[in-house]
Amino acid sequence: MPSRIDAETDFEDLTARIRTQSQQAPGSDTERVTIRSLEAVRTASLETLLEAAESEHLEPGELVFLLSRANAERLCERESDIDAVDDLEMELGRRGRVEDGMPDDTVLLLHPDAVEGTELIEPEAIACGIVGTDG
Repeated sequence: MPSRIDAETDFEDLTARIRTQSQQAPGSDTERVTIRSLEAVRTASLETLLEAAESEHLEPGELVFLLSRANAERLCERESDIDAVDDLEMELGRRGRVEDGMPDDTVLLLHPDAVEGTELIEPEAIACGIVGTDG
């Protein structure tokens, strides 16, 4: 199934919209995005995001990680058994996409149909990891 995220997607705008859709939003009874803080971009932190997403609403087999190029490179530098996105996919058991427009302070895990461009179609099918100072 092709993703609704394409070359025209403005990832800065998309991540800004996602960050405002926290499940913990006061007074909200609508479905919201799962948001977690990540200390650094490592396989362990991505696994934590995956566990939070799976325990909430998402179907485990269909999720895709979206990473900035810088975060993908950090993973390759830090993890001895990860040399490329394909290795990350093998390690986590999920597909991964490196997107040049993705902000370095955000990692997304979502169902391919959860967004269309920058519109949130199914917020409950999106998990957002906010990366702390990851120098």
